[in-house]
Amino acid sequence: MFMAVAGHDARDPFAVAGPPPDLLAACEGNARGLKIAYSPTLGYAQPDAEVVRIVEAAARRFEDIGCVVELVETVFERDPVDIWAAEFYAAIATRLRPVFENERGLLDPAVADLLETAMRQDLREYYGKVFERYALRDKIRLFFERYDLLLSPVLPVTSLDVGKNFPDALSHRDPVSWVYYTYPFNLTGQPAATVCAGMAADGMPVGLQIVGRALGEYDVVRAAAAYERTHPVGYNVCSFDG
Repeated sequence: MFMAVAGHDARDPFAVAGPPPDLLAACEGNARGLKIAYSPTLGYAQPDAEVVRIVEAAARRFEDIGCVVELVETVFERDPVDIWAAEFYAAIATRLRPVFENERGLLDPAVADLLETAMRQDLREYYGKVFERYALRDKIRLFFERYDLLLSPVLPVTSLDVGKNFPDALSHRDPVSWVYYTYPFNLTGQPAATVCAGMAADGMPVGLQIVGRALGEYDVVRAAAAYERTHPVGYNVCSFDG
């Protein structure tokens, strides 16, 4: 699917010119020689001990396929969730303004509350977050000059009951910020994939996130595919977020 939709589109000012990477070929490649950072918290997350145990074991399996894996405790100096909320929710609230103002009942109540908070920003506060995002992107660019890939959990818990916006233990977070591991790379523009790290005691699969440098989709996919070929575990379905 990615290969079908990839490529330059003149209607998109952020589209990358030039041919897209051959990700079908990447699925047949190996990951030997890649230098990989593994971070259980990215510097701020609060994962369950079981998640850390399962994901760390999965990260070490990359050594079996010829990669160098290093533990990195801190990737981000602080949680960038405020940058995410300022840009993402303000954009959604602006786009949905007629619904938000006139038909708020159509929105999920938790989402509507987040949009309301974002819309209370003044212009200086908003653009301050925009420039913080630019700085964050550059810091991560420098991080990926040292590493080809970054591994982390996908979620801080093994599962979440239906009907809940966040786990009980993370009730101080909101419906997005409790996730911890995925929104930073939407901010920085990194491609990421998810593979199954293993099965938890509650019978649920635990995800391992594989993050690459900007435009590094080929390395992400070849690493994910090599892992799945050599360490099939449970529900081994790879998802990709470019």
